[in-house]
Amino acid sequence: MRSLPTAAPAGPARLWNCLARRGMLHSECEAVDLWQLPPGDRLTHLAQDGVEEALFVLAGDGTALHSAALHGTALHGDQQQRLLPGGLLLLPAAEQVAVTAGPDGLRLLSVRVVPGALSDALPPRIPQLD
Repeated sequence: MRSLPTAAPAGPARLWNCLARRGMLHSECEAVDLWQLPPGDRLTHLAQDGVEEALFVLAGDGTALHSAALHGTALHGDQQQRLLPGGLLLLPAAEQVAVTAGPDGLRLLSVRVVPGALSDALPPRIPQLD
């Protein structure tokens, strides 16, 4: 497990813990990560990353802002969603979403997988039980 502080030393640090990566899993799962965001910090899911993501809220609260609002525009269809402990946020590969931690910070478990269309195109992988 790795921990990576990504905030300036003056404030609370964002912590990222890599629990598993693609090469360790031998599956369509890209990564399993644990995130600890200080109050007001933002984690962004970008469409160009090409992965689907599930974010499970372990502690704290926050908001998820979906779609065009990330680019400074207010197009019809932008949505803001409240995130609470025990909540699950499912993010399709083509969607842009910014998650912002609330006043108590936000602790998230992230599971990133390749999209179904790509996974369906891969040859079947059957584990060998010798």
